[in-house]
Amino acid sequence: MKENMAASMDFDFGQARDNFKDIVRQSALQSSAADCLSYVEGYEGSDSDKKPALDQAFRDVLKDFIKSSRGCDEYMKLITIAIDAAEKDICSATAPFLMLADVFDMITLSECEVVFNLVEDKVHTWRSEMFFEAGKNYLLRMCNDLLRRLSKSQNTVFCGRIQMFLARLFPLSEKSALNLMSQFNLENVTIFTNIQADAKPKKAETDTQMEVEEGETDEQASSVPIDYNLYRRFWSLQDFFRKPTQCFDKAQWKMFALNADPVLNAFASSKLDDVKSSRKKLNVPRPGQTDTFFAKYLTSEKLLDLQLNDSYFRRYILVQFLILFQYLNSQVKFKSSNQILTEEQSTWVKATQEKIYVLLRETPPDGEQFAKTVEHILKREENWNNWKNDGCPKFEREQPTDRAPETTSKPKQKPKRKRIGDDLQSTGGKVIRMGNAELTKLWNLNPDNMEACKAEKRLFLPSLEEFFTEAIEQADPEAMVEEEYKLTNDQIYQWKSLRLLARRSPHFFNHSNNPAQPLNIYLNQMLSKLAKEMPIQSSEMQSSENVQSSAENQAGEEMKTEVGEEEDIKEAQEEEEEVVEEEEKQNKEQRFPRFPEVRKKSGEIIDKTALDDESPITRNHVTAVADMLGEDWRKLAIKLKFPEDDIDYFESENQENSQRANKVVTIWQENEGNGATLGILKAALRDIGRSDIFKSVFGIS
Repeated sequence: MKENMAASMDFDFGQARDNFKDIVRQSALQSSAADCLSYVEGYEGSDSDKKPALDQAFRDVLKDFIKSSRGCDEYMKLITIAIDAAEKDICSATAPFLMLADVFDMITLSECEVVFNLVEDKVHTWRSEMFFEAGKNYLLRMCNDLLRRLSKSQNTVFCGRIQMFLARLFPLSEKSALNLMSQFNLENVTIFTNIQADAKPKKAETDTQMEVEEGETDEQASSVPIDYNLYRRFWSLQDFFRKPTQCFDKAQWKMFALNADPVLNAFASSKLDDVKSSRKKLNVPRPGQTDTFFAKYLTSEKLLDLQLNDSYFRRYILVQFLILFQYLNSQVKFKSSNQILTEEQSTWVKATQEKIYVLLRETPPDGEQFAKTVEHILKREENWNNWKNDGCPKFEREQPTDRAPETTSKPKQKPKRKRIGDDLQSTGGKVIRMGNAELTKLWNLNPDNMEACKAEKRLFLPSLEEFFTEAIEQADPEAMVEEEYKLTNDQIYQWKSLRLLARRSPHFFNHSNNPAQPLNIYLNQMLSKLAKEMPIQSSEMQSSENVQSSAENQAGEEMKTEVGEEEDIKEAQEEEEEVVEEEEKQNKEQRFPRFPEVRKKSGEIIDKTALDDESPITRNHVTAVADMLGEDWRKLAIKLKFPEDDIDYFESENQENSQRANKVVTIWQENEGNGATLGILKAALRDIGRSDIFKSVFGIS
């Protein structure tokens, strides 16, 4: 360390700089950095001493070249030698950037445009790991200084080159150039002539007329009358384009709409002909003539006539409208809650936007293609807006870092998985930790969760009667409910019905060879079966009895005659009653079986006519047998070959033995169909020791 300090004290910075300047000039003349590199490497001194001296030598030689006006080629050669020296670690990495900054500060703009070619060509060098961190701020400051010197209207191409270079230099995720807060350039104020509204526009004097190019004199005459009102409305729109948030104010919006409509109507009434542009293409261009586009407007009232007939000028204004409308309709993160268009404003914006696209298509040259391009760009802009709303996440995927091979370290063991029993033991059986506060709270609401799951309040399924009553009523033809309005055609109701039938009805799992049917037809069949099993409603029984008694009274009143004909009247009443009963019985058999027929009392003989073993069982037979069967219903169910699951289901769903027996016999009758005969039922009752039921009900031993 003492030797290095002694060497630094012996090193003469001024002498080394002068020596380096000579070798740098010689290398610049030869366009080769070999001699310079070899000389500096062999020069006595440490690297920390030689690098500052060589950096200063490069800058001094460059200053001498600029003073003597050696030309842009010499400047670029010298900077290239400095880049090579920095790559060889002979000079510092910041030296080329300092030299570029010196050049651009001391030469003209036309020369800057030439030297900037070197900056663009070396973009891959600037992005290397060695130069990027050292020089990105120098390059950004240098480009910003250039942009301040350039004119936005005269040097548009050079400004665009600088912006493109910065876009290539910095990564896509660089946020230094982003307008994160969606702020507007409020300093861009468009100033126009403020004259009285009632003042008549004066004709331009001959000596103040503008010089126009040959072939453009006929464009001065416009079919649109130009007055100050149109002039004022036209240029007042620029203030809204500068600050779009004004449109969310009611008064400002009204002013914007009043100014926009006349301007767009003026564009629509004055059509541009593409013949003029095609005629210009035939003219021989003058030497050095290029297409120039101005970014700043000229707001003299004398120019408005020409501006309205300029196709490029029209496109500028119309595209500004579209950009404004997109901002008003888009969801911007930094908009306040009250900055929303009303329904009326949104309708006006949509109609005006369509009108603008029509004007763009009609504006030559290549209006159709230009309109499609603008529409495509604005759609892509929506993606950038969404990206900014999401906080500008990175586009690049993070590459996994290279891990060094672990040779000496022991392999990490996986942590032992914690079981719920461990939490139970650690807490003494009081609280079980589920790994989440809400889950832990939910799990520990009840000390015995299995009992809590069996609680009555957790029975969410409705009963069959409660759920299907309305559907059964709709299925009755007397209800006169149209097919499309029935619940059985509702998909949600169909899904719930199947779920409920699977849980609470034994009919759901019956084996059948019939092909699959539509759900509405299947549910109607199931409703027909369920209606037979439902208990009788006392209200309907009473109403049916009242109807029958009223019919008898009415018949009796109609049959009243003289006293001497009482016997004939009685006979006629009996015959009438038999006819009415027979008709009611036939009607009930034809109607949808909404509820079962009235049960007979136990022990009453139902039908004493001749019955044999092949006679089918009726509904009255089922009711009478079920009322007398009592606790022997389970024996009968086993004898009729019901599975144990169905028997347990009948017991859990019905509270009384008569209801359970009714279920057993009814379902057996429906499943067997014509095979459910008196002989089979008689044999089953005899096998379980209840022949008395058959004798009491049918009067047959």
